[in-house]
Amino acid sequence: MTAFDRLPLPAEPQTPHDRLRRRTEAAVAERGEAAVAGLAVRLMTGAATPEDVTSGAARALTGDDGDLSPAATGALALMHAWHRSALPALTGALTAPEADVRSAAHLVLASRAGSLRRDAAVDRALVDAVRAGCADPDPEVRASAASALGALARPEDLEAALPVLTGMVMDVDADLAAAAELALEQLAIRLDRPGLRVSLEG
Repeated sequence: MTAFDRLPLPAEPQTPHDRLRRRTEAAVAERGEAAVAGLAVRLMTGAATPEDVTSGAARALTGDDGDLSPAATGALALMHAWHRSALPALTGALTAPEADVRSAAHLVLASRAGSLRRDAAVDRALVDAVRAGCADPDPEVRASAASALGALARPEDLEAALPVLTGMVMDVDADLAAAAELALEQLAIRLDRPGLRVSLEG
């Protein structure tokens, strides 16, 4: 055995999102994806039932570390447990009073963009709602909205989406500018529009 062999294995990531992913995956294995998605929606909207609490189902998702609010936990859990019936509540969460919930809702829409397109669920109203998030007063929400816009915008949405994203690329907030740049890159690849990449470089 060499000294290298004795090195400890890297620990699993311990960010709040990583912990939530593991909790959600465990809940899905125990209860099924549709049931967990329903619970996630109830947490996100503040509509958890007494049974959600007494059964331990809600605690199984929220955990006890306190790094995420219950509503943000519910929203982010939809990245790992999904049902199409969750979309109306998720869209409503784009304008939630809490910035962490608004940001989480945009992140989930970005992560679920492929399945939403397969379900023909991406329409002008959804893209417009996401685009509106790019003007949110909270910078984290704006960055999340840029990611969602890059993931969801269709060719017919580009006339409205591109000025928003190209303007965000010039933002003094480096994280926000990077999110917008990645969104434009994603649009260039997904829609086969290399000109978007050229306009970004220029």
